[in-house]
Amino acid sequence: VGTFALMDAAGISLNIMSLGGLALGVGMLVDNSIVVLENIFRHRKEGGKDALASAAVGAEEVQRAITAATLTTICVFVPIIYVEGVAGELFRSLSLAVAFSLMTSLVVALTLLPALAARWGAGKRELMEAPSKERGWEGLGVPGKVLRVLRWIALSPLLLLGFLWSVLKQLLAFWGEMAGGFLARTFGPFLRAFDRWFEAFAERYHRALDWSLDNRGSVVVMALATLLGSVLLAMTLDRDLLPDVDQGAFEVRMELAEGTSLPATIEAADRVESTLLADPGVGAVFSRIGKDVRSYAESEESSGVNTALFQVRLNPHAATEDVLERVRGLADNFPQGAITFEAGQATALGQILGGVDADIAVRIRGEEMGRTFPMAELVRDRLADLEEIGNVRVGTERGQPEIQVEILREVAARYGIEPRAIAEALEDAMRGDRATEFVDFDRKIGIVVRLPDEIRYARETLQELRVQGVPLRELVTIHEDVAPAEIRREDQGRVVVVYADVVSGGLDGALAGVQDILREIPPDREIRMEVGGENEEMRRSFRDLAFAFGLALLLVYMILAAQFESFVHPFTILMAVPLAVVGAVLALLLTGEGINTMSLIGAVILVGIVVNDSIVKVDFINQARGQGMALRAAIMEAGRVRLRPIVMTTVTTVLGLTPMALGIGRGADLRAPLAIAVIGGLIVA
Repeated sequence: VGTFALMDAAGISLNIMSLGGLALGVGMLVDNSIVVLENIFRHRKEGGKDALASAAVGAEEVQRAITAATLTTICVFVPIIYVEGVAGELFRSLSLAVAFSLMTSLVVALTLLPALAARWGAGKRELMEAPSKERGWEGLGVPGKVLRVLRWIALSPLLLLGFLWSVLKQLLAFWGEMAGGFLARTFGPFLRAFDRWFEAFAERYHRALDWSLDNRGSVVVMALATLLGSVLLAMTLDRDLLPDVDQGAFEVRMELAEGTSLPATIEAADRVESTLLADPGVGAVFSRIGKDVRSYAESEESSGVNTALFQVRLNPHAATEDVLERVRGLADNFPQGAITFEAGQATALGQILGGVDADIAVRIRGEEMGRTFPMAELVRDRLADLEEIGNVRVGTERGQPEIQVEILREVAARYGIEPRAIAEALEDAMRGDRATEFVDFDRKIGIVVRLPDEIRYARETLQELRVQGVPLRELVTIHEDVAPAEIRREDQGRVVVVYADVVSGGLDGALAGVQDILREIPPDREIRMEVGGENEEMRRSFRDLAFAFGLALLLVYMILAAQFESFVHPFTILMAVPLAVVGAVLALLLTGEGINTMSLIGAVILVGIVVNDSIVKVDFINQARGQGMALRAAIMEAGRVRLRPIVMTTVTTVLGLTPMALGIGRGADLRAPLAIAVIGGLIVA
């Protein structure tokens, strides 16, 4: 309730990322309560204190540790809020949701929880009988009796409610004893077996801790070797901007040859739509045929009368990859490159996040479009042979065929003909001449004289035209060309973009293959090629997240230094971070995930989470040494006393993240790498 109130005050809605933040915080919400409750019951069991004293002492003993742990976890989300690009768009809501939930849990653990622990463990209290005031009324005679009767009448509703409440409490206590007995008989053997297993585990842990204190050099060398090995493993993981997300939808783009009429495009689109709807996994298909003026603002993809876009929505339990495998054969019925399929970040998700239209974009820059377009088509054909990528297409529409007529001014001057007369004669023949008007009452209808349609646009007609008795072919030069439908400019230069989507091997591997192919193409002095697309956004996000990781470490160190009033203890606590990175890399490797924005966010979050257990342990060691205990003895005692709460908090956080890591449901694949990285880091650290 407190978290929702703070989210509403901050203007955060319930969406896939804010709910993901709440799911991320579920396991951490109980960490503070676990530490407080475990310490309270330890004082009650080992110290022999009553419920009230154990609640006060137990909560006070760990309040500094859990406050520092909560602040370190919250502070790692501060840099993420100010990260730009895809990472910032994704995680602002998630970060604030986690921060608000942790602040609320800290307040509850330090106030409400000790009060409830003292209340529940107090047992039955004997009520002190208050001195009766009724004797003072006996001396009043009849008026005293009347007052006594009136008093009972006035208090009768309250007495009735008290009686009902006492009956209800007894019933609840009886039912609770019955349920407790049933649960004890049912789960008692399992709990006793767990206690025996935990005692054996604790014994082995203490022996390992004792050996580690005797062989500190060997432990440090093994830790460094493990860290170095994890770094080498991380370099082999696939790198992408975002994980592959099954959105339950994909897009099909159709681009026929230039000059294709709209009826022909509609006929071809009907065949594509029928084939898509025949697949059992397809639920609906939305078609958009012809030129769409909105595409200039929404996308860099071309659109014209020869293009069509199909948005395919799948049935609830259909997998996008399976449906794509079945319908890819549709492209065999069309020329190469006419049909392309787009899924994942190339569709709605990538556009919402401000990404590009494809994973890879090869920009071909040149001022002469007659040389740039052939180069773009050559690049498209070469990239189509690369196994790691698919859906290779030219993003700029080449345009419609046209006939260009160039007036020979010197020849026209010799004949005494002005260039304007040649242009007007050509325009009259092609467009027609408005000879007169037909008046129909109040309307004037223009009468245009022009050549018949079957010969009007033929090149042979231009050869037969005459201007002031001179054949047009002697006054002009005629050649056919393809007019560009659009001219796109970036950084003060013309550019044609070739798009491609990654199919396998990750973005890094695909980019390496693209660079190799571009190096094989003979260079042209007038044309320059560069590779961009999702790669640019990935580098920017990775750079921002690296900065966020370093800033999170600095903030955690500053909070710990202020909390412990020491510059040494924070370094001791932060030693858990490299080991957490080892666990995160191993978890990503075992689950087949790669390094992307989500998994790196998980690494940043680990900075604030993995230090919590170290804070609780180091704080207990400092308290024990303050009471005169030797350093080694304090470390061993901290290992004995704090082992159970550390294991409990780790297990609850891991279990709380498990549903997110499994990636159940549409869109859950987006958050799964984050949970996997955090789980692996927590287990190892």
